[in-house]
Amino acid sequence: MSRKKVHLLSETVVSGICLTNDIDPMLTHMNNARFLRELDFAKIDFYERTGLYKCIKKHGGAIFMGASTIRYRRFIKLFQKYQITTKIKYWDKDSIYFEHRFLTPSDNFINAIVLCRNRLINCNGEDVVNEVLGSSPRDDVEMNKKEKPEISPELAIWIEYNETSSVSLKSTK
Repeated sequence: MSRKKVHLLSETVVSGICLTNDIDPMLTHMNNARFLRELDFAKIDFYERTGLYKCIKKHGGAIFMGASTIRYRRFIKLFQKYQITTKIKYWDKDSIYFEHRFLTPSDNFINAIVLCRNRLINCNGEDVVNEVLGSSPRDDVEMNKKEKPEISPELAIWIEYNETSSVSLKSTK
């Protein structure tokens, strides 16, 4: 079943429920590894609904997760419903940065928040994003903007941390 197309800068939402195959060995809450697995499904939904993946492939490129940080705030318990929101926070020529939130639908509490750097290879992120922005549906007046969002302080620090870590790892050869 195909879902409604959305603007590239829109926030998408997918729903889930924590089942018995998602829980940790203590049998009480969602296993930490399942959070990242569920993000893959949320990203696929985002890529498809925005046309981002199709455009990347058109340019001969590929996209993959290059870094992620997850902050857990509250357990997602067995049989608890949750939603995952996905939104682009920033982009550059090499990467697209996403924020994902695991929410409790009843009170919108953020159970976990994730920053992801999705690396692009064999294509330019600026070109891809600008092309998708030019063809995105106009589902919201605010989303009709075509400018890159300002980088948030926490994302700037996170990017700097990852760059510093990369340099450090390269120097240990």
